[in-house]
Formats: sequence, C-alpha cells, structure tokens
Amino acid sequence: MDSITLIRETHTWMRWLTGRTLDAAAALPETDFRRDFPIGCGSIHGTLTHLMGAERIWIGALQGDATATMASPNEFPTIAAIRTAWPLIRGRWDEYLHQLTDAECNRVVVRVRDGKEFRQLARDVLVQLPTHALYHNAQISFMFRQMGHSLPDSSWIVWRREQLAQATP
Repeated sequence: MDSITLIRETHTWMRWLTGRTLDAAAALPETDFRRDFPIGCGSIHGTLTHLMGAERIWIGALQGDATATMASPNEFPTIAAIRTAWPLIRGRWDEYLHQLTDAECNRVVVRVRDGKEFRQLARDVLVQLPTHALYHNAQISFMFRQMGHSLPDSSWIVWRREQLAQATP
C-alpha cells in the first residue's frame, strides 16, 4: 500500500472512530456529557469539541490559514451543534485528501499558535490528526467507564474486520 492510500485510510478510520464516539455521546444524559474530569479537555463535550477544533485548525493550516482557531465548547454548546459543524470541516478534508500527492506531503506547512510560528511537513500533520484522535478517544473512554458507560471498540483492527466482512459475499 502506498503512503497516500494509507493516509486516506487512516483518516477514514478516524471518522469511523469519532462517529462511533459521537453516537455514544449523543446517548448520554446531558449531565454526563458535560461532567468534569481531570483528564482530556475536562469533559466529553470539551474533548469532542477539541477534536473537531483540531481538524479545523489543521485543515486551515494545510489550506494556507496559519491562524485558524480552536473550537470551544461555547461555540458548539450541544452534541447537535457538534454533529452539524463537523461534516462541514470534513468536507474540506475530503477535497484536500482527494487531491493529495507525494509533493504535497513534503510541503512545509505553517501554523501560528499563541503568537509563535511553527513549521512542519504536511505529512506530519496528516499523521498527527488520527493519532491525536485516538489519544483523546482513550480519554473519553475513561470518562465513559468512570460513569458506568462504555464506548464501542473503535480500534483499527475492528474497523478493518468490519470492512472485510462487508466486502465478503
């Protein structure tokens, strides 16, 4: 498998992962969705908003907006607001990933954070995003367990098994 295909598949898996997490979060009572925890971004709501914001920041940086901002829980106060906004961000990702080339992967991308400029290769941004999602999904899983709930298994291997089962007659 070539690197472009692997990057695209990793991003498809990330969408599946966060989709399952969003579905599970939507089923929570509002108090559990907003419950404070000493990990992640303080709550399931805060952590999901952070994940969506990371996707917004990085697609902005890849498309030349070095100052794209992080999403805040106040900007997206409900699970419905998050579910409405995320596909718009992912539409930008779809366009970008569809046109991805090796040359683009090797392009230097600039991001400004807290007034400081950071430079990194586009491919590093592309790998960062799914690993970031996995990291924070593990925190969300901990939050769920602490409240007596559980998240569905969203590991890469489960995703691939589902794909294989759907492709096999």
